[in-house]
Amino acid sequence: MYEYIVIITFLLWYIFSLVVSENLGKKKKIGVQWSFFISMMFTPLVGYLVTLASPKSLKVVK
Repeated sequence: MYEYIVIITFLLWYIFSLVVSENLGKKKKIGVQWSFFISMMFTPLVGYLVTLASPKSLKVVK
């Protein structure tokens, strides 16, 4: 039973990290890779806040 909790927690952590990096990271200067890395290393909430605090990207995103 404990294994399932760990697997579900990891999957949710991974999914929320992807959501933060794909939706917010590509619009910011920090980028998708760094926002995903920070979200995975700390928490998706910390990754969201760090990415949100990053300045906007200078390039045009389609």
